[in-house]
Amino acid sequence: MNDKTTSYLELTTQGFQLFADAMTAANERALGYAKSLFEISTRPYASTAIETMARENFDRANQIISLTISELQTSGTKTTELGGAAIAHATKMQDAYFTSMRGAVDTGISNLNFVKDTTAQQIDEIAKRMEDVRSRTAAQVSAN
Repeated sequence: MNDKTTSYLELTTQGFQLFADAMTAANERALGYAKSLFEISTRPYASTAIETMARENFDRANQIISLTISELQTSGTKTTELGGAAIAHATKMQDAYFTSMRGAVDTGISNLNFVKDTTAQQIDEIAKRMEDVRSRTAAQVSAN
């Protein structure tokens, strides 16, 4: 039983670590994305000429779109990886649960077999005592 508890504790710790790592990575990516957006948006213009500023604004918009597409692709990939890892972890938890339940059922069957054997033995002993009492009573009745 203690081995099963250790297994559950290890699996729970692994599951917590899996989601904590995923959340940490997602937060780091979000902060990096926000930092990159800020750097693109706040970069000083090279010139105050309208044509240069317009070209630079289109260039910045293109950079932001490319950055956003890249972040969405990375986020989708990481979410898929997390889903696969979560399914694998859930399978481990399910296996541990079934193993634990199998052990509990085996213990229950063993206990029932012990009770059955002990009860059968006690019934045999009572039957022998009753037979002894019947024999003695019959002997006393026939002696009178």
